[in-house]
Amino acid sequence: MPIIAFYSKDSNVELQNEWENRLKAYYPSINLVPLLCDQAGKAITALLWKAPLQSVKKLNNLKALISLGQGVDHILKDNIIDHNIPVIRIVDPFMAKSMSHWVILSVLNYVRDTFGYYDQQLNKIYKPRKAINFTTLKVAVYGIGAIGSVVAKDLNQLGFKVKGWSRTQKHISGINCHYGKNKFKDLLKTCDIHICLLPLTPETFGIFNNSSFKMMKYGSCFINAGRGEQVVEEHLIESCKSGHISSAILDVYQTEPLPKNSILWEQKNIKIWPHVAAETNPETAAKQIVNAIKCIENGKKPPNTIKRILGY
Repeated sequence: MPIIAFYSKDSNVELQNEWENRLKAYYPSINLVPLLCDQAGKAITALLWKAPLQSVKKLNNLKALISLGQGVDHILKDNIIDHNIPVIRIVDPFMAKSMSHWVILSVLNYVRDTFGYYDQQLNKIYKPRKAINFTTLKVAVYGIGAIGSVVAKDLNQLGFKVKGWSRTQKHISGINCHYGKNKFKDLLKTCDIHICLLPLTPETFGIFNNSSFKMMKYGSCFINAGRGEQVVEEHLIESCKSGHISSAILDVYQTEPLPKNSILWEQKNIKIWPHVAAETNPETAAKQIVNAIKCIENGKKPPNTIKRILGY
């Protein structure tokens, strides 16, 4: 009976039970135990989301770690975990489409001025607002991997002119793909809507800062569902206050949950979401997690094992 340690920050027993039930559908003998219990010391694998890494490090029988999400920065943080332990991420079409839906919602709310009409309704104002011609807009998607590529293609299908950016060259049908530092600056300067879906790495930490926002066109829209640490929040607030960024839609933050005293709450042109753009679905992700566990048991390299040197 394989023992798997489990930890998901701010979760409850019900979530662990749901994961165990979903996993047992594909591996009936699996035994999910809390990371912080004594039995976890026998675990060969751990399923983690923002776990206390010092506790993870104490598990001497671990052969691999599986992130309960697309990102793995929460496991790689501070280099606490031994580099010899493989880290596997979830790549789930359900998550990709969920993210795409959220990004499309955010883009359309901006283009159709949804919140402006909401304000008019509160004041019983019945009149059209200034429309944005979506055919002239250029949309930049930063991070066009497993999730970002789906988002870029879906936006393209809706008639938007989409440009993608990544660390290395990618080829996506219908998408104008760019890579490298110089092209990053080109997209900042030439696009109207900027969507961050990047993984968090040393290179992307604070990548959207005062310099980046100043390069964007006056009145640009900024959307972030990557990681909060990729944005210098003070600089974003300054850009929003000045109107240089006319609208920002955020799903991730430097500190989560977002503190009640954060100034981000107070900015009228910043919309706050509580990190829900693409949540992991146990029903759709369980099969690939079980496959990864069986690969680990058999000494094979699981699909979606990250390259530690890249951070994803």
